[in-house]
Order: sequence, then C-alpha cells, then structure tokens
Amino acid sequence: MQRTKQGFSLTELLIVLAIIGILVALCYPSYQQYVLRSYRTEATTALLQLANAQEHYLADHGSYAADLAELGAAATARYSFEIMLSEQAQAYELRALAQGLQQADSSCSLFSLNHLGQRNQLAPDTLNCWD
Repeated sequence: MQRTKQGFSLTELLIVLAIIGILVALCYPSYQQYVLRSYRTEATTALLQLANAQEHYLADHGSYAADLAELGAAATARYSFEIMLSEQAQAYELRALAQGLQQADSSCSLFSLNHLGQRNQLAPDTLNCWD
C-alpha cells in the first residue's frame, strides 16, 4: 500500500510566495496614494476653521489676525500653515504647505484660501485637491 504525502512541496510554497509578492508590488503604491489623499482633508479642514476664526477676529477687532496663535491654530505633522495679510489687514490668504511624508503628494502639496473664499487661486488646476 502506498502512502500519500501530506503537506506542501517547496516548489508550491515558492509559487505562492511569488504570487503574493506580485500582488503586494501592484497594490502597495495605490494604497500609499490613497493614504496621501486621505490626509488632504486635514489641510482643507484646518484652512476652513482658520478662515472662520479670521472672520470672528475681524468682527471683534476690526482687522484680520496676523498670528496663527491668535486664531487657535493647532500644529500638525503633515502641514505647516501661514497667513499672508494685505497692508491694511483687511484681506488675507491662508496657506497650508505639505511637510514631512506628505510632500510625496506632489500634485497637492499647497492649499490656499483667501478672504473671499477662493480656493487655490494661484493654482486653479489644483482645485480638485479640495474634493
């Protein structure tokens, strides 16, 4: 009576590992892009909150704030924020610039919002980054 072998051969295991390696190589870049896109909401949400705080500051003080600390801005690891004011502090532009690992999202590394609510005015081709 012949005995049947149980288990897998080394060749079968290597084939399975090769297939898994190919799948990982194909899927990982897509996953990385998805993660970068998901972090864009951090920048857009923070800019909208800063714009809201600027309008409250304008109502209280008669001009826009020049300092992020006055608006209660929280620092993030992925974006740095800045305020550009007009000479009379009656107009502003808020900017979020990608930093750290988020710089790999090169197509959407800069977000801006001005006092009129215009998004990415200097680069209108990147408006889809707000979606």
